[in-house]
Amino acid sequence: MVTAPTTLRDIAQACGVSVSTVSRALANNPAIAKKTRESIQSLAKELDYRPNAQARALKSSRTDAIGVVIPSLINPFFAAMAAAIEDEANQAGYATIITSSGENTPKMEEAIEALRARQVDGILAVPHSDSAEMLEHVARSTPLLFVDRYIEGSNIPAVVSNSAPGLKAALQALAERGHRKVGYLAGPQTTSTGLERLKEFRSFSEELGLEYIIHHGGYLHEEGFLGTQKLLAQKPTAIIAGDSMMTFGALEALYREHVDIGKQIALVGFDDFVFMRIQPAPVSIIDQSVEEMGRIALRNLVASFGGKSPPQSAVVETRFIPRESIDFSP
Repeated sequence: MVTAPTTLRDIAQACGVSVSTVSRALANNPAIAKKTRESIQSLAKELDYRPNAQARALKSSRTDAIGVVIPSLINPFFAAMAAAIEDEANQAGYATIITSSGENTPKMEEAIEALRARQVDGILAVPHSDSAEMLEHVARSTPLLFVDRYIEGSNIPAVVSNSAPGLKAALQALAERGHRKVGYLAGPQTTSTGLERLKEFRSFSEELGLEYIIHHGGYLHEEGFLGTQKLLAQKPTAIIAGDSMMTFGALEALYREHVDIGKQIALVGFDDFVFMRIQPAPVSIIDQSVEEMGRIALRNLVASFGGKSPPQSAVVETRFIPRESIDFSP
């Protein structure tokens, strides 16, 4: 048999006090005597009292919920980001509603509108350029902060990584080992990360006097697999993958072609996940500190609630982690 949830009135009747006294005691208001507060709080716990979140939201015009829109729930980078955001939100007293856009403009718009219909207090979103106009409109009425990417020309703040330090250090490490021809698996040029990383790869390669070949792909395992096969036909001595999903694809392609990583070719990937470290030749990584990025984004969004200013932008620096996958010297 299902019993009705305990209410403030139930606790008030059991304690012989008013509902307002119970409410203030549960809020730990010092206007209520300490002994009375402790007695009411103890009884509330005994009766398994749970605050009515919906009623509280109506009273405060807040829902204590934050919306999160990421491109994919199966991409480990975005899954790790969402987990870090959720954990940080829980510590701050907020629930999270996490959804995915599939890098698809109509789906992005549906996800954003669904979150707004639930009256979330703010939204963290990984954007893509085709959604710029819609997102600008949303930001006029709902606190909105981009994470991982930004949109060129947009006024919406963003928490992003700076891939330049990690990418430059990776190319320098390859050049020091004698590599002169490097293949690059580029991300989609409709995203700030894809654009910036390709620009930096070209610039640093030219600065170091390296020949380079590029596969224009997307942030998908399949693109890393097919792109690596195409790059191998042009005989690079090293390959850099522009994100974690393409790194997984590159690994599969190299294993499929029986290319010995770290002995016949050098490989550099993105994002330091455990599966990168347990390969026969642990993969050298350009690490974006995705958990830190997610936590900073959540804190910056929450800090803007109730204020007149939008959330603050931030930049997280990347770092290069060399491992056995670049031991090969041509």
